[in-house]
Amino acid sequence: MADAPRVSLVALSPPEVADFVERQIVEYADQKRRAGHWRAEEALARSREAMKDFLPGRPTPPGHRFFKGVDDAGRHVGWVWLGPPPKELRLPNARWLFQITVEATLRGQGYGRALLLAVEDQAASEGADDLYLNVFAWNVVAKALYDSSGYVVHYDGGTEFGMHKPLNRP
Repeated sequence: MADAPRVSLVALSPPEVADFVERQIVEYADQKRRAGHWRAEEALARSREAMKDFLPGRPTPPGHRFFKGVDDAGRHVGWVWLGPPPKELRLPNARWLFQITVEATLRGQGYGRALLLAVEDQAASEGADDLYLNVFAWNVVAKALYDSSGYVVHYDGGTEFGMHKPLNRP
């Protein structure tokens, strides 16, 4: 059995952030459509509106960071968007995993788990006690990853789950 991959997080450059945001707009539109939240004909416009604060030329909202996951060989394996939880949740010492994406050609090889571990380490190193996220119910692969990684459901909205995990800080 091959060793599990290891991944490091590297902050995205401004051009990489712009590329990530454009990709995320398309991906989020598709996710919301698949969840039944948005109709296909409106999804892209609604996604762009939801992401408008992250478009090039605007200052990134405080606390939001974008990373690329890089394996030991220096290969780009995915992206991560980490930030503060939504203010209305009142989680002052937590971080929110807004997005984790593994390159399509590398899925099923352990990179999702490796990226998740790297994000947990990043959040813990920043002093966070917990990491929160949402996952759509249709995304059974991601939900299984979070379940097997110690995340617990604290919200079941039918079409999505709110999950969190306490972080063991050094």
